[in-house]
Amino acid sequence: MKPFLMAFALLLSIGYAKAQSSLPGYYITPNNDTVKAQIKVKKGMFGQKTNDFNEEVEVADEAKGIIKFLPADIHGYGFFADGKKYVFVSKPIKDGTKKFLSPVYIGPQSSLYLYGIQTTGSTFSSKQVFYTFEKPDNAYLFLRNTLNNKFRSDLKEFYKDNTAALQVIDARFKYWLDLDKDLLALMIKANAQ
Repeated sequence: MKPFLMAFALLLSIGYAKAQSSLPGYYITPNNDTVKAQIKVKKGMFGQKTNDFNEEVEVADEAKGIIKFLPADIHGYGFFADGKKYVFVSKPIKDGTKKFLSPVYIGPQSSLYLYGIQTTGSTFSSKQVFYTFEKPDNAYLFLRNTLNNKFRSDLKEFYKDNTAALQVIDARFKYWLDLDKDLLALMIKANAQ
C-alpha cells in the first residue's frame, strides 16, 4: 500500500510542477515604466488558472529572475492568454489596502474597477463582486454587488455633482440582473461631460 501512495504522491507533484507556466506580459513600475516579463500562472489539475490575481503576481524577469509583487509594489500588470488580454491595476479597496483590480471602464471623469470572491459551501456557492469607483481627484467609492437603497444612495452621493450620472442612477439600478449593464451605462454618462 505504501508504494502505491508514494507513486500517487509523485504523480501529483509532477502534475503540479507541469501545471505551472509563464505567459507573455508586463508590469508597470512605480515610475510608470512598462517592463516586459513572463507572468507566472499556476494551473490546477484540470488546466484551470489557480492564481489569486488580486493579491500578488510573480514575474520572470530576464535580468532579475523570479520576482513577487504585491499591489503596493507596482501600478499593475497584464498578460495574454487564450487569445485574450488580462489587465490588473493596483487600486484601494474598502479597508484601505490595495488589491490588483480589473478595470471595467476607465474615463476622464470616473473609472470603475472590480474584483470578486467566490465561495463554495455544502449546497450553495456564491460570488461577491466588489467595486471601486474612482474620480480624477482621487475620491473613491467602494460598493459590492448588493443592489439595494443604500447602493443607490451611495452612488447618488458620489455623483451628486454630475447631473447626467444622477439621471442614469434614477432611471436604472432597479434589477440585480441588469447591474453590469447599468454600471456601464453610468460610466458612459458620467464621462460624457
